[in-house]
Amino acid sequence: MAEEKEKPLTREDILKMIEGHSGPEGLDLSRRNLKGITLSSPASPLDLHGIILRHAELQGAYLGHANLQGAYLRTANLQGAHLRRANLQGADLRRANLQGAYLGHANLQGAYLSDAKLQGAYLRYADLRGAVLWRAKLHQADLRYCDLRGTKTNLAEADLEGAKLYVCDLSEANVEAINWGPKYIVGDEQEADRETKKGNRELLGQAASVYCNLKRWHTEQGLYNLAGEFYFREMTVRRKALEWWPNPLPRIRQTLYWLLCGYGERPWQVFASAAVVILGLALVYFAIGTLTPNTFQNSLYYSAVSFTALGYGKWAPEPTSWVKGLGAFEAFVGVFMMALFLVTFTRKMTR
Repeated sequence: MAEEKEKPLTREDILKMIEGHSGPEGLDLSRRNLKGITLSSPASPLDLHGIILRHAELQGAYLGHANLQGAYLRTANLQGAHLRRANLQGADLRRANLQGAYLGHANLQGAYLSDAKLQGAYLRYADLRGAVLWRAKLHQADLRYCDLRGTKTNLAEADLEGAKLYVCDLSEANVEAINWGPKYIVGDEQEADRETKKGNRELLGQAASVYCNLKRWHTEQGLYNLAGEFYFREMTVRRKALEWWPNPLPRIRQTLYWLLCGYGERPWQVFASAAVVILGLALVYFAIGTLTPNTFQNSLYYSAVSFTALGYGKWAPEPTSWVKGLGAFEAFVGVFMMALFLVTFTRKMTR
């Protein structure tokens, strides 16, 4: 009996079993070896509705166009399986291994995909309306053009780190508990970064569209901190899309905006930038040697007081030459950066 279970089944074996069972519904092929089998094709689609394939080995199997509506595939190994245009409506795929599976245009309406492994799966144009994706692992899955409407609460705790989401409809999904990864980077941006400079402009535009949609959806649900993270990513990819030549000013402006305050989302970045300005100009004052007495402590004091525009007082070192003008310029920069810190900090804290 053990040898029979280990022996790979052929398409003919399956057809005989279905015929002997008077149909596929309830036919139990649990734990059977179906690796690499071609069960269905566009020319001869197979009706496998309601079949039981629990723990079945379907690695690399070809099930394109198959009718697997309501099939029981819990914990089945479908790694790398070809399921293009397969009808998996209402199928039980809980804890199934679908890593790298090809599910383009598949009908997964109402399918149960809780805890399913979908890392790197190809799901373009798949219909996932009402699918249960609780804790599903969708890391680096290609979900572009997917329809995820009606997935309220069903995306909770799903891993979407690095997933590709261009034109993916998440308008009705509960995105609050989704794991986006520590940096909230979607696969569209990652793919753009891997492309050459000539080929990534369009991909960066797609990534910006994804981040804009995610920002809007999170804002509508009152998740302003997460909306801010996606705004940061949106502005980052827009900056990446700008060319340095022939007009470098937009790129320089966006780079400064990023460095100074993280597009208004990183108040402590303003603080760090201020520290760099104070220490940097203190080194300039000390290196030039135009403060009397010329010590680094005096240079640092002069730089800090100039930056904060508090007034030098009688203990200030005596500046000479153009250092007075540099101190006035630093005061202007300091007032601007302190105002920028307050605005950015207040914006974050009042959300």
